[in-house]
Amino acid sequence: MKKAMSGFDLRAIARELNELAGAYVKKAYMPHYEQVVLRLNPKGADQSDLVLVRGERIYTSQRDRPMPMTPPPFAMVLRKHLRNARLTAVNQVGFDRVLSFHFDTKGGERTLYVEVFRDGNIILADENGIIVQPLTHASYAGRTLKKGVEYVPPPAALDPYSLDLDAVKSLLEESDRDLVSTLGGKANLGGTHANAVCELAQHEPNMDPLEADPESIYGALKSLLEDLD
Repeated sequence: MKKAMSGFDLRAIARELNELAGAYVKKAYMPHYEQVVLRLNPKGADQSDLVLVRGERIYTSQRDRPMPMTPPPFAMVLRKHLRNARLTAVNQVGFDRVLSFHFDTKGGERTLYVEVFRDGNIILADENGIIVQPLTHASYAGRTLKKGVEYVPPPAALDPYSLDLDAVKSLLEESDRDLVSTLGGKANLGGTHANAVCELAQHEPNMDPLEADPESIYGALKSLLEDLD
């Protein structure tokens, strides 16, 4: 299992988890401090656990696991707000490593934000986007995660799906790195997908991006993203 998930992973898993829309939350658990387990009852399917590990990954499981006899405070908050709640949608926030889980509850809509980047968090917010409770209180430049304030996601990452030919040209012209590093970092593809674009475009990964053919790079990028979808 991967230690951490990329924006591409989150895009794919959001689509997959949307198949659970309509499932009801039976109970919330915390097997350990950074892991939340929501036990779901999908309509017409076996019970399944939605496992949320802040800063690392999100997945489903049907494995039996020991649960604490006394739930931690954050698990108690989740039980209070999400018990018998219906999962309505799962979305990726932009192209960031954040998923939002939307629930219809007797108290109104609730959203659970799961941040799977380093030092990420799990945050429960109400229908107005106000934080009901974060797993961990934290303050960063431009955002504070604590009860009673509006949830603000991290600064938006560039979405490679939004790039057009002119944007690719600008990235190549303005870069001070080699081609693969430009695609991996500035185009937000990561190493694996950046190398794939270089291969599809028949360009050397370590070449100067000013010597690259923007149309070939854009065509390869578009082909890769279509294949990933």
